[in-house]
Amino acid sequence: MNGDTFVLRGRFIAEGPALDCAIRGGRVVSVRRAGRGAPDVGHDDAVLAPPLFDIQVNGIGGLDLQSPELIPEHVIETTRLLARHGVAHWVPTLITGPLDAMAHACRAIVAAMEDRDVARAVPGIHLEGPFISPENGPRGAHPRAHARPPNIREFGRLYDAARGRVLYATVAPELSGAIPFIRSLSRRGVRVSLGHHNATAAQIDAAVVAGARMSTHLGNGSAPHMPRHENPLWPQLAEDRLAASLIADGHHLPVPVLRTFVRAKGAGRIILVSDCMPFTGLPPGRYACFGAPVELRRDGKVCLVGTELLAGSATPLIEGVAHVAAVTDLSVREAIACATTIPARVMGLRYRFSPPKAGSRANVIAFDLDRPRRLLTVFIDGKRWV
Repeated sequence: MNGDTFVLRGRFIAEGPALDCAIRGGRVVSVRRAGRGAPDVGHDDAVLAPPLFDIQVNGIGGLDLQSPELIPEHVIETTRLLARHGVAHWVPTLITGPLDAMAHACRAIVAAMEDRDVARAVPGIHLEGPFISPENGPRGAHPRAHARPPNIREFGRLYDAARGRVLYATVAPELSGAIPFIRSLSRRGVRVSLGHHNATAAQIDAAVVAGARMSTHLGNGSAPHMPRHENPLWPQLAEDRLAASLIADGHHLPVPVLRTFVRAKGAGRIILVSDCMPFTGLPPGRYACFGAPVELRRDGKVCLVGTELLAGSATPLIEGVAHVAAVTDLSVREAIACATTIPARVMGLRYRFSPPKAGSRANVIAFDLDRPRRLLTVFIDGKRWV
């Protein structure tokens, strides 16, 4: 440390020469080619990147967004914990549940958005239910008792509880009333994503025409056994108007599947999400989630107890970025874009993910590709978190 100046070394998005980024008082003082002196943090091969945007977060560090005891302080602390994992922006995700409980969570989240850090970090809420398939398989770990057909009046109740801050909603397009429902949400400016469904090609096409623009964690939230050709995967992979969010934690999608999905959709239509759960960052063991017992195994896989049915992820988004860069055709630059600029574009947000520039507030993370969870440092809006 040179006085109060912090020097960070690495290559921006793993490209070009190593740089020394000098930061003082939360602002970038200079960005120069790496010198001979030792930096405070980093090295010639460290990766420098913008902080990330995670559009699917259920909880972290023991904090559960589905909890009936959710209060604004829990959302504030979730924002802080995610910042320590290199996430600058995130979308609270509420899964299928009783409408009263979902409305309570919406109110707690928007109340938290009065906090400065949360207001900067959270653009709105993701309703991952209750308008999803009630069938075993497509429903995933969501409670069957509360899955229901789309109902604009019930959606309006949640929308009002969120003071209009619903950013996007996951919908099963084969359900009765789904297509006019999707059209209505799209007209309100709410993004619609297809997920937890078992729709036909025709139903998927009708949903896209009505305004759907994304697939929620494609390849998951689907039947474990499907016909070879007539199934929901191929139409979504082939549809260029649909971006696809993917959980690249090494458990939800086997490497050949992940690689194929990336090739089919193309780099510009992939969104990497964590789908992280309240036990992210906690030791292996059994936990309660979605009203059911789940097990966090030593290998990081999360399943409903006694089954192989996945129940969310315990892997931070930065690990998914590094995994995708390692096992697919995407470069580090492209993988980082899938967790920054692409989700922002699909969600219609004007977030900026720029390289460090002299005079700007420091917004940068540094990590090693082979050990991404151990972030070297994190600066978000001038504040150092790691």
